[in-house]
Amino acid sequence: MPRSPLDSSSTPPEPVSHETNQAGSARPAARHKGFTLVELLVVIAIIGVLVGLLLPAVQAAREAARSMQCSNNLKQLGLGLHNYASTYNGAFPNNGYSWPAGYPSDYSPFAKILPFLEQAQLQDLIDFDIYMGHPALADLPEGLHEAAGTRVPTYECPSDVNADVHMLTMPSGATIPIAGTSYAMNQGSGLDGVFHPSIGEPDGLCWTNAKVKFRDILDGTSHTIVFAETLIGGGLNSDTPTPTMDPQFFRAGVSEASTAVANLADSGDIADVQSYITSWNGDRNHYWLRGTVPNGPIINGRLSPNSNIPDLARGSSKITAARSNHTGLVKVALADGSVQTVTDSIDLQIWHASWTRMGREVETISQNR
Repeated sequence: MPRSPLDSSSTPPEPVSHETNQAGSARPAARHKGFTLVELLVVIAIIGVLVGLLLPAVQAAREAARSMQCSNNLKQLGLGLHNYASTYNGAFPNNGYSWPAGYPSDYSPFAKILPFLEQAQLQDLIDFDIYMGHPALADLPEGLHEAAGTRVPTYECPSDVNADVHMLTMPSGATIPIAGTSYAMNQGSGLDGVFHPSIGEPDGLCWTNAKVKFRDILDGTSHTIVFAETLIGGGLNSDTPTPTMDPQFFRAGVSEASTAVANLADSGDIADVQSYITSWNGDRNHYWLRGTVPNGPIINGRLSPNSNIPDLARGSSKITAARSNHTGLVKVALADGSVQTVTDSIDLQIWHASWTRMGREVETISQNR
């Protein structure tokens, strides 16, 4: 039976909302969907918090990878030295030899171990019979330019921000590109007062005319540093003692590099040596080819790791520190081929003991792992 239009049981139709357009005709109203401004701001804030939490973790992971590569570089240097010694009857690579009435022929140990780091083709570019001359008086001979300007990946720490080719201005005024290294070989503790790598016989492993062999390391190869990190400089110079530059990347020119100045530096307060500083130089470790030159890769351990005191240099005499961009530490390779991390807070006496080959010290960094 058909329902009556007035049947109360029938459900009335729902009202339909209409909008009127400009032509006067009606159309259904559109529903607007989307984020409110408050919701959008909340999402942005959450993303910002997540980025803030994740970024340090990403940076830490990257630094861990760089640190591992640095350790591997030092391991390769240690193995290269062992293979060199095996080839040359147990002898370590030295810092060159004296030259009659002149500056030493200071081919560095890094130039000599190249074939043992799979860099024989680079060493083929080096004629060790060429005399390089005094760095302040003679230009580097042209036959050595290509080798001097070639970077060696094993010689550069990934965390060293200045690991690159830098320009060397020679005495004639001509400039050439030279490559450096983030590592240096052990000249000695610096406690013996020998700060020039070509004058005197220090208590370490490498200097001009050195004839050190494994048998000479009476303290034990696991107790003696052979290579240590040291940052490459940024390249800027200042002829005045002020302003004070960053000691990690600049060495200070001083009026004297002596035991008296080194003793003052033991305090770790730059104010105690400020009166000796005459200038600043940003060419730390720019030159892997040469060892005795002020910017060469031979250092002593007189200053503590990452010391607040800059390296102090007078000519080729240097009072130096191991340095790195790894927070709170440096890495070193020991003569047994192992690699060890040393914190900035290490006891200075233990640190110095680890740089001598036959100091007969009881405690070294090996006992403080």
